[in-house]
Amino acid sequence: MTSEELSSELMKTPCPVCESTNTKVIQKIMDIPHFPEMWFFNLTCLDCHYKYNDFINLSVKEPMRYIYHAENKDDYTTKIVRAANGTIRFPQIGAMIEPGPNANGFVNNIEGILRDIQGKVKFLLNDAETQEERQKISDYIKMIDEYIDENKPIDVIVEDPFGNSTIIPADENKLESFKLTEEEAEKLKTGFIVFEGLKNGQ
Repeated sequence: MTSEELSSELMKTPCPVCESTNTKVIQKIMDIPHFPEMWFFNLTCLDCHYKYNDFINLSVKEPMRYIYHAENKDDYTTKIVRAANGTIRFPQIGAMIEPGPNANGFVNNIEGILRDIQGKVKFLLNDAETQEERQKISDYIKMIDEYIDENKPIDVIVEDPFGNSTIIPADENKLESFKLTEEEAEKLKTGFIVFEGLKNGQ
């Protein structure tokens, strides 16, 4: 993966949090072999330290769904490029990452995203009011460990109403892509991370 940094000296972008103009803006064109060019945008406020990242797919302008079927160690290295308006779902464990008002774009592999989910679930232990709740959360954390350690088969679904998110597969034969209908794109929700697996007792 290579990238070309673009000049951002002429951009005057105030911080959306503190409105300071003491900000640093970085723009890059990411050239990923066999995949469309991605435009990367980063804003950092040097006063309040607010940071914002996002991606724009320069060739795909349509709402898209990508599905990758991971089933071995190499598959777990598959990279997810998630733009700020992208949704990521792991059906087998009932986890979903939805865009929220302060959502950032990021690039991470399947294992890294599962570890991030696991880390956020661990915080729920502090709010558990009963032993039953604590046990359910502990079982969920253990389940994610088992998926990662044993490289259990798992699907990752990436959806984006603007087509800016994508999947960079370890094995192209395991990647499916679909254009979303207008109705499907409109149904994509905004929010944070939803752990359906905990609600359903998975």
